[in-house]
Amino acid sequence: MDIADLRKVQEQSRHSKFLTTLGEMMASIANEVNNPLGSILLYSELLMAGDTSPQTKKDLKVVHDEARRAARAVTYLLIYCRQERSELHYLDVNGILENLLGRRRHLETTPNITMTSDLQDDPLLVKGDLSQINQLFMNLILNAEKALKQVDGGHITVTTRREGEWVKISITDDGPGIPPENLQQIFYPFFTIKQTGEGSGLGLSTCYSIVTSHKGLIHAENNETGGATFTVELPLADIPEKTRISEDSRIAGSLVT
Repeated sequence: MDIADLRKVQEQSRHSKFLTTLGEMMASIANEVNNPLGSILLYSELLMAGDTSPQTKKDLKVVHDEARRAARAVTYLLIYCRQERSELHYLDVNGILENLLGRRRHLETTPNITMTSDLQDDPLLVKGDLSQINQLFMNLILNAEKALKQVDGGHITVTTRREGEWVKISITDDGPGIPPENLQQIFYPFFTIKQTGEGSGLGLSTCYSIVTSHKGLIHAENNETGGATFTVELPLADIPEKTRISEDSRIAGSLVT
């Protein structure tokens, strides 16, 4: 293992420990908050159903609605903290990305946004959960699209390269970029600059969780020419000789043995 790979493994270990500690802390907080929120919802409903003045009912509705909003946030948090069992398969990163990009290009919900890919010619094989890896790349592409919608369109480039024993996936947009003060926080759960009700703030933190569970790394940076780049690094898989690639599984991005 060379120095670059050793540093990646060390950073990977640090990410994993951070995520585990953060997840345990969030799950504990969520469970502690759930019970009092349930009581607030119950008693505010009972009071609203009773003989109270219109103004009091109006005030109680505000209390009830805010408690429901907090309860939804707690639900998102518990879903995020729940460890889903992964089904690991040999996956072709290029195949997954080609499939996703093909679908996004045909949607009418992304006007004035163009996408190109610069994928390494050879298959880039990793071992992972197909559903989670799909979610990872889809979240990052949607994140780039949302950034471009702020400036009425633009361009997204998806690049893959093999670097030593790792596959490097970069998703670059030419949008407004990320405020420098937010770069260190964007992967934290519930961190968002969106208006209330426009999202849970878990999209990028879910990406962080998926990458870490696959023993990889993820980071974001602003481009010198404008826009931002999200980079994912995943360890390449050692494929047994008996593994073969069928045409159907190649298109889907997964391999069969």
